[in-house]
Amino acid sequence: MFKETKTRSVRKSIGWRIVAFSNSWMVLTLGLTEIPLYNAVIMNITGMVYFYLYERLWNKSQHGKYIDEN
Repeated sequence: MFKETKTRSVRKSIGWRIVAFSNSWMVLTLGLTEIPLYNAVIMNITGMVYFYLYERLWNKSQHGKYIDEN
């Protein structure tokens, strides 16, 4: 089983906030619907998809991973 370094966790956190902010900005700027609730639903659905893809990419990265020998 692997563990993450603090640096990896910080980079993942900062990276995710950039992705989440960009997603929110894009949905709100485009104003896909006139109904705020629908925009919120769209924002959450796209956010879940982006989070899934983001985590899959980070799982493939070896940066900041190490094997716990304990």
